[in-house]
Amino acid sequence: MVRKARDRLRRLGLVAGLVVAGVLFAGGIALAASQTIIGQGDNTFNAATYTTDQGEVVPFQVTGSSHNVTATQNGPDGKALFSTPTISSGTTGVQGTQYLSAGTYTFFCSVHPTTMQATLVVGPGGAPQPRPSATLAARTKKISQATKKGILVAITTTAKVSDVSLTAKLGKATIGTATNLSLFSGQQFATIKLTKAGKSKLAKKSKATITLTADIPFGSPASGKAKLT
Repeated sequence: MVRKARDRLRRLGLVAGLVVAGVLFAGGIALAASQTIIGQGDNTFNAATYTTDQGEVVPFQVTGSSHNVTATQNGPDGKALFSTPTISSGTTGVQGTQYLSAGTYTFFCSVHPTTMQATLVVGPGGAPQPRPSATLAARTKKISQATKKGILVAITTTAKVSDVSLTAKLGKATIGTATNLSLFSGQQFATIKLTKAGKSKLAKKSKATITLTADIPFGSPASGKAKLT
């Protein structure tokens, strides 16, 4: 009788453990692949080194003061390899860490650079997410259309991406921009509105070749040409 009771308790314990594990896994609590970077009220990080698997967006939490995470190294877009906005409380993701391959990367808080420096170690587990990229193609063909309505651009992106900016140049002069674009994966369209000076420069031409550039956060810039007549 005692043995049967013990066996029954073991089975119940096993079932309960599996249920709890399932709940934790479903909630994203168990098997966490990244250590949370914490910015503290004394203007320090809570550790000198943090670890993560490849392909993960590392969590960043602030428990006091105002902090951010800014990579020391620049990425292909010419900006910090990974970063967060400055926050005073709560948790946000360190964008850009999902693209890192295994290795060691230093970072700091740009608000408190002398007291807040640390290292992120990306382990061999997982796989980096592919960096976003884009291609550009102008749909506007006439100078008259460009001066009235702007330059319509087809953008094809490999991933969802935010804070994209487009620039149109005539020679070295910037004649129009489009900023803060949020793009989904695939082809979409955006219009670059010309500045007053840009319209004036373009209207004097009988034909023109416009250089188009798209700045893709955490990815390489994309470029294209618009030949207008």
